[in-house]
Amino acid sequence: MVVRPERCPHCGGEHSCILWGSYLRWVYTSTDRIRIQRVRCRRCGVTDALLPSFLHLFRRYTLTLIQQAISLALDGGLWGKALVDAVGPYHRPAPATIGEWVWSFVLSAVWLLPWLQHTLATIDPLASLEPDRPHAHLLGIPHPRRAHASLQAWQTIRLAETLYAAVRTRQPDLAFQADVLLAFLAAALGTVGRIPRLLWPQARAP
Repeated sequence: MVVRPERCPHCGGEHSCILWGSYLRWVYTSTDRIRIQRVRCRRCGVTDALLPSFLHLFRRYTLTLIQQAISLALDGGLWGKALVDAVGPYHRPAPATIGEWVWSFVLSAVWLLPWLQHTLATIDPLASLEPDRPHAHLLGIPHPRRAHASLQAWQTIRLAETLYAAVRTRQPDLAFQADVLLAFLAAALGTVGRIPRLLWPQARAP
């Protein structure tokens, strides 16, 4: 059963999306192809693919694996060859691909962090918007811009966890595991009509 979006993420039209064909797509780390349903907005005419929660726009690796790389970099302090060695031997993404995942998320934190702060302040005014002291390896990054961007991305992950906790108190039956935090964040963006782009910059106000 295909569940159509209640609101178009492009124009905001409610109940305006209709089914619009489908296609087969390979998923890396899987030997199977999966069928992706497409929808089209009758109001603005834009088409979208209804990706399963374990995939991200224009990415062929699963969000779980992408999240692992991002977590190893931001929480574990792994970069360069150390990060490739931790992720690569198991699923064989190219080193450039792994690095691009991390830095795309780091850049996306420019708009994701303010959105999370705004969302949390709206649904839970008592929620803390200041995460604990970051890891020493983030504070020790010598390049100022890189250090600031990485710190923002780390704060984004922490506030995404806080958002989940706030939502969980309202939806106690919500199924969640630590390795699907990015999938949860993408779903949260989708429910408010935002395009769930977690891995590259998107300059939009909260």
